[in-house]
Parts: sequence; C-alpha cells; structure tokens
Amino acid sequence: MRLIWSILALWGLMGAAHAQSATSALQNCLPPREMQEAVASKTIVAPASAVMTARRQVPNADVVRASLCRSSDVLVYVIMALQKDGRIVQVMIDGPSGRVKSVH
Repeated sequence: MRLIWSILALWGLMGAAHAQSATSALQNCLPPREMQEAVASKTIVAPASAVMTARRQVPNADVVRASLCRSSDVLVYVIMALQKDGRIVQVMIDGPSGRVKSVH
C-alpha cells in the first residue's frame, strides 16, 4: 500500500512540474493589440497556421488557448490543447518559421 501512495505522490509532483513549465511559458505573452501588429508586419506566421500545425501534432485534441509569447527574444506561439483523456498538451510553434519547437 505504501508503494501505491509513493507512486501516486510522484505522479502528482510530475504533473505539478509540467503545469509550472506551461505557466512560465505564458508569462511573456503579447497583448492582443501587439499580436495583431506582429501578424500584420508579416514577420510571423498567421495564428490560424500555427493552430493547424499544433492540431497535426496533437490529433483529436481541442485547442483551448493560443498565445504569442516572447522566448529568448524570439516570438513563439504557445498553444494548449485538451486531449480526450483530460490531459493538456503544450505545443510551441516558432513564430517566424511556423515550425514545431516542442510538444509537452
């Protein structure tokens, strides 16, 4: 029984660490007005393109949030997708190229 509780505690800590990394990625996000300006300047791909790329990475999931954020002086889309099993997946898309940077 003690082993089961230890495994559950470890699983909870891993989930908390993942949630914390998702939160830190969203701290330097642009407000809607600045996002519109960045898209209009054509220095980044359109949000719809980034969302479509994320959907290909996480099939059968619902996109619940898409933000444009600064990461090391580069603009990235941080897209959160909700899978059918209730898990949240974070997909980071490079703003200028539209390529996938990471999936967590």
